[in-house]
This record gives sequence, C-alpha cells and structure tokens, in this order.
Amino acid sequence: MGAGEYDYEINAYAVYFEVVSPDDVKETIEIDLTSYTNLTQYVIYTDYPVENASAVLDLGSAVERINVTVREVLGGTNAIYMSFPTLKPGQSARISLSLITRGMVSESNGREQFTYYIRFSQPVGVFHMQLLVPKGYAILSPIIPSPDRVESSTDRLLLEWKRSNVRSGDEFYFIVGFSGEITVPRPPSPWLYVGVFIIGLLIGGGSVYGYVLYRERKREEEKVHLRSDEEKILALLREGPVLQSELTDKLGVSKAKVSIILREMEEKGLITRVKEGRTYRVFLKE
Repeated sequence: MGAGEYDYEINAYAVYFEVVSPDDVKETIEIDLTSYTNLTQYVIYTDYPVENASAVLDLGSAVERINVTVREVLGGTNAIYMSFPTLKPGQSARISLSLITRGMVSESNGREQFTYYIRFSQPVGVFHMQLLVPKGYAILSPIIPSPDRVESSTDRLLLEWKRSNVRSGDEFYFIVGFSGEITVPRPPSPWLYVGVFIIGLLIGGGSVYGYVLYRERKREEEKVHLRSDEEKILALLREGPVLQSELTDKLGVSKAKVSIILREMEEKGLITRVKEGRTYRVFLKE
C-alpha cells in the first residue's frame, strides 16, 4: 500500500452498532487515515437508509465539523459524501460519522436478526466491529462469525469482532439472532437457590460434555438457518430466473442479507448471476 495506489492509507476502520428499537439502529463509523494527497472528501456507500447523519474531523489538535450530504446512486445504494478542510500529504486525522439506519434488523423464523455486510476496496490496518444489544433482549443463534469478545452488564450485551491486515477486496458479513423484549420475572424464592445449588452439584461432572454438545448443536442450527433461506431461493428459481432486487421482497429480508446468501450459493455452484441493468438476474445452475 502506498501513495501511488491510493489517495490515503486507512490505519483503522471501526463500526459501532446500537440496537435502539426493533426498527432503528444507531451506527457510528470511525476511520483513522493518513492522506497521501490534498484530501477534501471521503465517501461511504451503504444499502441501508440514512437519517440524521452528522460527522466531525478530529485532527488531534482541533476538531472540525464535516459537511455531510446523502444521495441515492445506482441500485438504491446511498452515498454519504463528507467534505472537510483540506488534509495535506502526510497529515493524519480521524473521521467520525454517526447516523440512524433501518433494515439491519429483520424477523426470521419468529426471532429478530441483525445482518451487516461490508467490503473493503483498499487495505485496512485494523477493522473493528461492535454490536450493542439493549437490556431486555437475549442473544440467540445464529451468531456468524463467532465474536472475539462478549461482555454482559445490567443494561446491555456487547459483541465485538476484530480483524487485522485487511486486504483490498476482503469482505465480511455478520449475522446475530436475538429475541424480542423479554419480561423480567419476580425475584425467586430463596429455596430456589438451594435447589439450583444441589442440581449444580449433580450435573457438574457433565458440564464439559454438555458444553461440547451445545457448540455442536449451535453450529448445526446456523447451518439449518442458512439452508432454509437457500431452499426458498432454489424453490423460486425452479419456476424461472429471478432478479436479485425482487428476492428482497419475495423473502422479506434486507438487500444485504440477500447478497450474502446469493454469494454463498454461487460459491457452492448452486446458482449463477448475470448483470442486468442496476441489478443481477439469478439463474439456477444446471
């Protein structure tokens, strides 16, 4: 990576998501970069709606406000243009963008599911992704990929992933299932704790074996979940080719999730995609 290839070097790229409600997700993107030229603009593309976008440029010695403009481009993708005071060659800064988005949380098999996909067009030193689920929700499978860190507190559950030395063209997708809001029960009787302690002593010897079974069952649930979506698409394709943009409505899931599923199916040799206008036409592979 160098000045001859890119206008800037991305030292770190972090994305933080906070589930505010079943519909709304607060997204914060932080980008640490070093400019190789006179840089005045940075653009981020997203398939999700963008509301209340605001951004600042942290120069270390001062914080400058960034002018943010959102425009719809090809295929319904939103482009977030961020214009700021000129960064000179060799100058480093951090861009912080905050916005509200929808469509990342959808209902699947009677539960809520968070889906996020990102592809990098140039190398990144460190990629960091974090998801905050508020109090009253329970994390369920699938969780893809397994998080590097899980932290629970009285008011939230945090999942975190980290990748280093990301290459140009690398892509990542995250799927996290969770329940809807749950009711907090009344405090149990003290005798319940005695019973739990005794039961814990009885089953303690089998805890390791039980954990192994849980991990195997969890992996199988993830496979079944992905297969069910693939089977729906295969059933549709048996009736004839379908536009990728139409699958979003037919399956009732986000565009990003459809893209993830189709990419997996393409790699398995189940389908082929042919560019057609702003989208793709999907064919069942013979």
